[in-house]
Amino acid sequence: MSTYEIGAFEALEWAWNILRTQETVEPDATNRIREMLFKLGSGSPVDFKQQMNEFKALQ
Repeated sequence: MSTYEIGAFEALEWAWNILRTQETVEPDATNRIREMLFKLGSGSPVDFKQQMNEFKALQ
C-alpha cells in the first residue's frame, strides 16, 4: 500500500469505529465503509473521486 492508501485506510477505519458507537446509523453508511476497507486492505485500487460522485448521484 502507498502512503496515500494507508492514510485512506486509517481514515475509513476511524469513521467505521465512530459509526459503530452511534445508536442510529444509516446501514448503507457502514456497508460502504466496510466495502472500502476491504478493497483497500486487499490491495485493490480505489478511485475515491469516482466513489464520491457515485455516492452523490444516489442522493
